Amino acid sequence: LLLRALLAQDMYLAGTIILLIGALTVVGTFISDIVLVIVDPRIRFEGT
Repeated sequence: LLLRALLAQDMYLAGTIILLIGALTVVGTFISDIVLVIVDPRIRFEGT
């Protein structure tokens, strides 16, 4: 879909797809960090 949007020069659709991919990457990284803290007991939060 992204390739078709770029070939048709539909920049609104291409920009939306790229924005969604970026947002999903950030959310996925955040969720994986939370899961890693829960699963791995060696990781602890320390306040300074």
